[in-house]
Amino acid sequence: MIKKQLTECLKYNLKFPDSKNIQQRGIADKIEQACNEIIKSHFDNVLDARSCKSIEDITIDNTYVDHKSSDISKDLKMPNMISIARLKKLDKELLYNFIIYDSKKKKIIETFVLNVYELNWDHLSIQGLGLGQLQITNMEKFLESPTTALTKQEWKARLKQESVKFCINQQKKFAKEQEKWENWV
Repeated sequence: MIKKQLTECLKYNLKFPDSKNIQQRGIADKIEQACNEIIKSHFDNVLDARSCKSIEDITIDNTYVDHKSSDISKDLKMPNMISIARLKKLDKELLYNFIIYDSKKKKIIETFVLNVYELNWDHLSIQGLGLGQLQITNMEKFLESPTTALTKQEWKARLKQESVKFCINQQKKFAKEQEKWENWV
C-alpha cells in the first residue's frame, strides 16, 4: 500500500533541484532531502531517520524508506544497499526509493519504490565492506530488470547462500593475508 502511494506521490511531486555550483553528491543530497519533504507533507506517521547511520532516510507508518539516487550521466554506479548483518536483523519492512536523474539535463528521469526482497539477485552481490555489503553490481543493468521473481522466502534463502559464499571467500582471503604477514621479514 505505502509502496504504491509513495511511488505515485514522488513521481508527481519530485522536481530536479537548483544545482548551480553543486557537485554530484550535493545534487543527490538535495534530491533525497526533497523526497523527505514531499513525504512529510503527503503522509501521516512520518519519522526522520533515527541517526545518520540508520538504514532508513525516513520512516512511514512503521516502514523504513531508504532513498537511492543515481545520476545516469555518470559512469560508475554500484550503490551499496545495506550491510548483510543489518539485513539479517531487519525488524520492519524496508523500501528502497530509487530516484534516477540526469545532472547534465537537470531532470528527474524516473522514481520507483521496491521492497528489499523484490530486488533482482541477477544484479546484486555481497562485497567486502565491513561484514559484507549488499550492492547493486551494475545500476544500468539493474534498471532494465530491477524486480525478482523470487518469493520473500526464496529471496532470503538466496541471501543466506550468497552470505555463506561471501564468508568462505573472506576467510580464504584473510588466510592468504595472514600467511603473508607470518612470512614477512
